Amino acid sequence: MNLQASAMLQARVVVALLLQRVRSEYTGSRAGYLWAFIEPMAWIFVLKFTLSMNGSRPPPLGDSYEVFLVTGISMARSWRMCGNQLANIVIKRKRLSLPSTFHSDLILALWILEMLTGLVVMSVLLVIMGIVGFEAMPADILTCLVAYGFLSFYTLAFGLTLGLIITLAPGLRHFQQIFMLVMFMTCGFSFLMDRMPIALRSIFSWNPVFHCIEFFREGFYAGYECRNLDLVYVVAVTIVMLVIGMAGERALRHKREVKSEGEAEELI
Repeated sequence: MNLQASAMLQARVVVALLLQRVRSEYTGSRAGYLWAFIEPMAWIFVLKFTLSMNGSRPPPLGDSYEVFLVTGISMARSWRMCGNQLANIVIKRKRLSLPSTFHSDLILALWILEMLTGLVVMSVLLVIMGIVGFEAMPADILTCLVAYGFLSFYTLAFGLTLGLIITLAPGLRHFQQIFMLVMFMTCGFSFLMDRMPIALRSIFSWNPVFHCIEFFREGFYAGYECRNLDLVYVVAVTIVMLVIGMAGERALRHKREVKSEGEAEELI
């Protein structure tokens, strides 16, 4: 089989897995779709209420806290939901129902589905806010899409690496959600990197999601430029984690295949 035929076969497998996952998660039940909108809206309501209790202050950017929070929470939620599920696929490695499929195909299908879902949710929320009177039109849509692309590839790399680490050290599974919550709360969805105290910024800036959100806001708000944005750092971390995660996933797959062959020979 040549390279083109192999690529076309893998693409068909990924599409089949993608459709299967859409049917299993969303068809017959609207809860999945509704929760994708309810969760970010709940975060916005809680944060807006908390800020209003501390007195009326102007938002860090733009004319409304609601739009500012959407630009951060939607990005952070996409990373958290997709990264968690990717890690769980690597850890659990359930038997696949479709023939001629690998876990790498399932990983790719889930990644595409979750990141596209996150993008759609954010777009719909911004459209709704625009309809009700908020200024919710991005100044530079292309920059926003590129920023979301940075976040998407980092999420893939992060999920693979996290799953590999927990597979090699299962005891860390107990701390997975705590770690994800800490990462989520330090990704800057409710504040700006440049306005943070230096001591806190030096800690929070280690979170690549923070840089992706700041990059997105540079495209969303005309004239905004984050002086501490470091895209080179995001790319470097993404590449390193992606190489480690993909190599580890392949090694785990090979190890399990060898083990399965050995068990089959023993039965014979």
